[in-house]
Amino acid sequence: MGNIRLRFVSHPGLFNWACQIAQYRFPYTHVEVALPDGSLLGAISDGVKIRPAGYDTGKFSSELFLDVKATTDQIITALSFLRAQNGKEYDFRAIWALFLTSRDWQDPQRWFCAELVAGALVECGIFPRHLAVALNRVTVRDVLFLASALTEAGEHV
Repeated sequence: MGNIRLRFVSHPGLFNWACQIAQYRFPYTHVEVALPDGSLLGAISDGVKIRPAGYDTGKFSSELFLDVKATTDQIITALSFLRAQNGKEYDFRAIWALFLTSRDWQDPQRWFCAELVAGALVECGIFPRHLAVALNRVTVRDVLFLASALTEAGEHV
């Protein structure tokens, strides 16, 4: 048994303020996964990439880590899924869909951060498979809410 470590952050700026509004004033606007070597895999405007730990030091206003309990097989599956997405485009259409329309959040050609992390957690069986069909969008707020429901009180880092 181990953990998949999720990192949630909030960055200052107009784009992040708009994302907070779309998430009912939820403070965190980005989520990514901490890899075993400490690097971070996530989707931001330049696409899905593995970034070094501390790549955004001094650029965020708040940060939260959440360890989600997982079996070794779940960790391997989630990390394999995430690494297979490395290099894919950022899903700007999905961001607009948060405000304007609904859409299928599972387009495997491009991702925004919450879709990418939720996709990995569905793929490895931590989030239920029916989540993949029951929702037309997934936000950072949704990922934190669902993942925190799977942890015991006091496990937030």
